[in-house]
Amino acid sequence: MRITLKQRKLKSGKISLIIEYSKGTEISSTGKRKYIREFENLKLFLHGNPSNAKERKENKDNLQLAENILAIRQSEVLRGKYGFKNKNKGQRCFLDFFHEKTEEKYESSRNYGNWAASLLHLQKCISPNLTFDEVDDYFLKQVKEYFDNKALTKSKLPLSLNSKYAYHNKFRAALRLAFEEGYLTINYAQKVKGFKQAESQREYLTFNEVQNLAKTFCKYDVLKRAFLFSCLTGLRWSDISTMVWSEVRDEDDVFRIVYRQEKTDTMLNTYIYQSKLEIF
Repeated sequence: MRITLKQRKLKSGKISLIIEYSKGTEISSTGKRKYIREFENLKLFLHGNPSNAKERKENKDNLQLAENILAIRQSEVLRGKYGFKNKNKGQRCFLDFFHEKTEEKYESSRNYGNWAASLLHLQKCISPNLTFDEVDDYFLKQVKEYFDNKALTKSKLPLSLNSKYAYHNKFRAALRLAFEEGYLTINYAQKVKGFKQAESQREYLTFNEVQNLAKTFCKYDVLKRAFLFSCLTGLRWSDISTMVWSEVRDEDDVFRIVYRQEKTDTMLNTYIYQSKLEIF
């Protein structure tokens, strides 16, 4: 749940100070997403256009008082003592919520792969019936223990440190979203420590090695050409598989690629000389 201080201008010219409780969203019966908000009128006001020192002082004092009340409300929510939690939300299954957030990533094409992989692992260590009301410190320890010592790759090998880091971070992100949307009264994402990210060791091919690969037979020609294209551009497979021709621009004797990378969400500008494309 997010709690913020808002100002609402009145017809009289004064400004009313209110606290807004943003408790996430829900899907209506018509299938539309609806924002859930509640408001608390502090009965404190500001002069819209203070004309003297007295009015300016009143504005300062009332604004300070409102900010103090806001800090108290935020503290009460963090301690789980404020009575605004939707009881129905506490009965929602954690994995259903995580699946929903994963599908949202698919629609936006951002980080979907890591969310989907994390979901597959969580389904192995979390009961499908576990609700948000059952989330506690022990639950956090069990999940982290799974990623650290029990989770395996498709090849039945232990997860690398970077995979632990990526998948567990998605779990923590879901906890944070659940807190912001009113499913949890405690931000457990701040309580559980993530894995450290390892420095990756990258291997590189020489141009001669790439040329030799270009001459080597491959049963799947499209896979071979995609790999060679990746060597020339530095693009990941996830980026190459979604590229369209409008992102490749012919500029005299070179081709310029203008592309937004999925993993880092950053723009890429790279050039390929036509002479290098001969290996295709």
